[in-house]
Amino acid sequence: MNNRFFSPFAMIESREQAMLMARYSVAGFGLWGVVLLMQAGLVWWRPERADSASSTLGFLVFQFIAVTVAGLFQARKPNRILPVFGVAWNLFELSSLMVGLMVGMPMAVSGLPAWAAALSSGAVLVCVILHIGGLRGTVALSRFS
Repeated sequence: MNNRFFSPFAMIESREQAMLMARYSVAGFGLWGVVLLMQAGLVWWRPERADSASSTLGFLVFQFIAVTVAGLFQARKPNRILPVFGVAWNLFELSSLMVGLMVGMPMAVSGLPAWAAALSSGAVLVCVILHIGGLRGTVALSRFS
């Protein structure tokens, strides 16, 4: 199998390429898990933690566990549901951050520095693209089967 990177929007011509693209969703879940751990670390090690830091940290850890489980399921047996779930959840995170910026609220995760919010939103946007590629790969897998 050729393990080179294909564009998530490229034409899928073989079963091997479809399987590789189906794994993009696993990479999306992995990147998203890294972003969640970064956010949790920044919330935990802030010297002036807010009162809501423990609930924010708990929610980030819960999200990390859910993302890790979804990534493991997708790696084991690629299906169409998890990439759709990943796209929807990542778009929700991105839109909540943008709405927070439009109304002048602090960043979506309480107390994140601006650089971390920008890095998180960029990584979530990359995750959306990876999940779209994973969805296209799983649809093509059913076509080649």
